[in-house]
Parts: sequence; structure tokens; C-alpha cells
Amino acid sequence: MQFIRFTESVSGLSARCRLLNEQAPRSARFLEQLAAGRHAFEAMHAIWTGPELSVPLPAAVLPESLAADVIPEENATSFPQAGDIVLASMPASSIIGLPPGNFFDIGLFYGPGGRLLMPFGLIRANVCARVVDEDFEAFQAGIGTIRRNGACTLALAPGDD
Repeated sequence: MQFIRFTESVSGLSARCRLLNEQAPRSARFLEQLAAGRHAFEAMHAIWTGPELSVPLPAAVLPESLAADVIPEENATSFPQAGDIVLASMPASSIIGLPPGNFFDIGLFYGPGGRLLMPFGLIRANVCARVVDEDFEAFQAGIGTIRRNGACTLALAPGDD
């Protein structure tokens, strides 16, 4: 799979993203498996990180095979760019306050000035996909609507259509 698609029905968000299989193979595979299962998750505009739609993924909401994985740094950054899709992977018990088990977060960055700042400091996450240029403007508009409306349900699907 070369592409995945993020959709959200209320805002009309629909954005195709190219997986960065060579730069972040394990992270891209994680997203690919979620997309293949056509999973949907709660998402909300991030508080600390700037222009980001955040999709928190505690182990309890993931298929068992994905929840058990701990993904190492690959193509990691603390300062994602507009259009970057990042995957943060935090092993069980590594951060106080997270739910039990491994914890993941998909970040969809839609503007400049992104930073992976948490209350306990900067973290690094893997840039594993990029919104395709032709979908970027609609991607920004969709996330703008989500930001105004609050939490939403974001779906992932294969994007090789």
C-alpha cells in the first residue's frame, strides 16, 4: 500500500497521504494495518502541539497485534511540518498518567509551527506519511472545521484508489 486516507464525515475531511515506507517502515506499516482494517478513532485538536489533529491510541482501542508493538524512532522529529503525519509510540509505563499498556498517537499537522510539546517536555515522533499536495488545502479546511466543532471520529482506509 502506498497511500492511506483519513476521513471525517461532519467536517468533510478527506485526505490521501503517501506512506513513507522507506524512511519510517515500521511506523508506515502500523498506519497501513489500521487503514486496511478500516478503523475509526476519536480525535481532537491538540492542546500543546500547535496545528495538530491528535488521534490518541491506547492499547485498549487497537487490534492486539498492533497494541503489543513498540515502534523505535525512525525519521523522528520534535518539530513536524505542515502536511506531516506522525506516529508517537510510548512503551507501557514509560509516562505517568497514560492508560495501561503501550500508547500510540497519530498526529496530523496542518500548519506551520508544530512542536511535539507535552506537559513534561518535548517528545519525538516518527514522520511516517505526508498529505498529498492536491489534498492539502481541503485537509486544512477540514481540520479547521473539526477545531471549531470539537472532538470527532476520524476513519482510516486504504488510499490506493
